Amino acid sequence: MPSPATGNDGSISPLAAATPPPSVRWLGHATAVAELGRSRVVFDPLLPWRARAAGRVDAVLITHSHVDHLNRWSLRAIDRAAHLVVPRGSAPIVRDLGFSRVTEMTAGDQLAIGELELHAVATRHDNGRWRKGDAPECIGYVARGGGATVHHAGDIDFSDHAIFDAIGKQFSIDATLLPIGGMMPVWWYRMRRRHVDRGVHIDPDCALDIYERLGANALVPIHWGTVHLRLGLPSMPRRRLAKVAAVRGTPGVSILGHGDALALR
Repeated sequence: MPSPATGNDGSISPLAAATPPPSVRWLGHATAVAELGRSRVVFDPLLPWRARAAGRVDAVLITHSHVDHLNRWSLRAIDRAAHLVVPRGSAPIVRDLGFSRVTEMTAGDQLAIGELELHAVATRHDNGRWRKGDAPECIGYVARGGGATVHHAGDIDFSDHAIFDAIGKQFSIDATLLPIGGMMPVWWYRMRRRHVDRGVHIDPDCALDIYERLGANALVPIHWGTVHLRLGLPSMPRRRLAKVAAVRGTPGVSILGHGDALALR
């Protein structure tokens, strides 16, 4: 008998042909598009031309309100028919942008958007928008659809990472999107961690540690090579990640260029 994806003559059905295989595509900084069955989501769109490159999406997922993640200028480049999801306390920042629906989430919340199953999960980063504070919150997301699961952690600092053990136990993750730097060179974040505070952004070594805690099948590094100050090469975080992964023998590290995609099946 023919499979549900084929007709009696062996041809591919229109439904099967219209549903692309699951994948995740990095567009720069923390911006990525996940194709999950018949659902498409974009995370943390930054810069209007990159937001437009995401194409039609069913949902826009914002991890926190810092301006390089919740960027009003970039959100205006996205079709307002999309469902905009933001962390708790962020809705007032985006309410006037005209999206068809805006939903706030906090860690532990679940939401269905069409065929997409969405979970808000914990992360470790400073709350607030322009300065540290209790709100708006910072969260990560686990998105499921089309037989694949993608985790996006937003930004992470050097504080307690035990929360990622719990996420790894709860979900079978095909790909995790983890930051490996920020706008400054790797050495600056290491120095700040030692002498000032918990580091604001993790380095590539720590991203590999979190990847192992999550037990994901693939690591897609984000938050590097897009927005940076000229105190070092923008490729430094990527080179460090590749070097340490090779030394450790860590499989599944998928370093993408801007616009490149990783197939999840």
